Amino acid sequence: MTSWGIPADKIAELAKTPIPGNLYYEIATRQEKTAIAPAKILYNTVHIPETVNMYYTDGKLSEFTGTVLDVFANVLKGNKRNLLILDQSAFYPTSGGQLHDTGTFEIETLGEFKVIDVIKVGRCVLHELDCEIPETFEIKGKQVKGKLDMDRRAQL
Repeated sequence: MTSWGIPADKIAELAKTPIPGNLYYEIATRQEKTAIAPAKILYNTVHIPETVNMYYTDGKLSEFTGTVLDVFANVLKGNKRNLLILDQSAFYPTSGGQLHDTGTFEIETLGEFKVIDVIKVGRCVLHELDCEIPETFEIKGKQVKGKLDMDRRAQL
């Protein structure tokens, strides 16, 4: 049983009124209505090594280089192939009430992409790009130069 304050029997004693017979039923019913369902796991990252979170060691780092470990189809955006996982990243994912970083990726032999969202799934950081990586392009192992929007980070 969860308790946040004075027990009902103590309140009844002080107020000289009986405890309603359905009090504990009402409390349980209200808790069920406000309970948050567990988040659905959309991406399985258990087979991928943990992303080195560079923002923990240097919060002022504005550029970095990483290697693509995997690319996922974005199930929330029509299965666009636009979620990249790198071996290391300076991009901060949405977490603890703070919004994510944005910026750009320069991907070896493919060009520049905007990073529009960053999320953490398990031990990995997923970077959402503004457009899709072509299915024919083998991206695993490619070098990526990341550049953060430091004005946005300063505002956040």
